[in-house]
Amino acid sequence: MDEAKCKSLKAELASQPEPQIVPVARFFDGNDDLGSIGCNLIEHPGIESFRSILGGLTSHADVTAVFAQISELDAGEDSWPFADKIIVVGQISIEVLSRLVHDLQPDEVIVSDGYGISPSIAQMHKSVHASVIWWD
Repeated sequence: MDEAKCKSLKAELASQPEPQIVPVARFFDGNDDLGSIGCNLIEHPGIESFRSILGGLTSHADVTAVFAQISELDAGEDSWPFADKIIVVGQISIEVLSRLVHDLQPDEVIVSDGYGISPSIAQMHKSVHASVIWWD
């Protein structure tokens, strides 16, 4: 884990109202903490798989943005912030999104349309059609 990037990310997120969000690329930059996402998985696919699959979503024409929604900012000095939700903004269908993230073993992939996600996403994107990928 890149400690300087972790400290910088925690400071950036601490300045946001809850629930805090961060672009998915920023969430994974310097992150190698298996406990930061998907920690409930018996066979964790690895941070690199999460980085590659979730980061790759931004290359789809139907995806406007991808954010990690933080549920625990600071679990300790040696821990990256924890995200249990990924918010995908755009018109991508649930079927396609579910197929693309299948290897990450999410508990749910649902259409949100703004419900239960950070209001700051709505402020950044005029029309929020969003899907949520979730690990419990």
